[in-house]
Amino acid sequence: MKKTVILLSVLTVSMLAMQIGMDAFSNTSGSSAGKTGSPGDGANCTQCHSGSPQQQAGLITTNIPGGGYTPGFIYQITATIVDTNSTKFGFQVSPQNVQGTRLGTLIATNTTETQTQQTGKYITHKTAGTPGVGMRTWTFNWQAPASGTGNVTFYGAFNVANSNNLSSGDRIFLSSTQVSEDLTSVSNNTEAFPSIKLYPNPAVDFLQLDLGKQINTPVDVRIYTLEGRLAEKNTVTPENGKTLQIEVSGLATGVYFITLETEGNITTRRFVKN
Repeated sequence: MKKTVILLSVLTVSMLAMQIGMDAFSNTSGSSAGKTGSPGDGANCTQCHSGSPQQQAGLITTNIPGGGYTPGFIYQITATIVDTNSTKFGFQVSPQNVQGTRLGTLIATNTTETQTQQTGKYITHKTAGTPGVGMRTWTFNWQAPASGTGNVTFYGAFNVANSNNLSSGDRIFLSSTQVSEDLTSVSNNTEAFPSIKLYPNPAVDFLQLDLGKQINTPVDVRIYTLEGRLAEKNTVTPENGKTLQIEVSGLATGVYFITLETEGNITTRRFVKN
């Protein structure tokens, strides 16, 4: 009986050790949400990886103009980490204010290597997005928030892994970059059609848009995929000054953003194509 107890105890310890190793290794498929090191998140990758985080500027860059982002527009964000001695990397980025509120929406453009979390508040790597030779770069999109949001800070945590399948020996870096809102777009009332209605949603062949107000000028219509790729672009004059009919039969099934722009004002809405 004693031998059996000892054997079970050894087996239990071995299984626990294996589970710890598997938990550490499982982060190759992506960080758990809320590990950017932002003031709102508090936590960073050192909760799962040993060591102290190091601050490093310039790891997050954007193509947002110097004058600031335009509400509703979609921009490209790039996260890059360099370490000539490593061949495996990880990251997580989130656009927030100091309270941790999500500002805008992140969109994974390479869904093989990256994934979003919590409805676009965070983006992190997948297993296919971890290998690199001395460095790793991830690109993704961000849809800017509503008019009047103001400054947005992108917070990021980066892991330079030593590939020992354990939580020890990795190096964690924290970085952030702040972008401002284009105040000229705010003064121009960027929400062109605040009362717009879309139907049917989901749409099959056509999407009807009730603009909610009379307008007699052409409207630039752009449809983007959930990954931020431009799927369709057209200029349409409203029927009776209030209604647009957009053909969507050529779109693949999925979720899309439709952007309407007229006289410098813009409105973006989301719809589903069946």
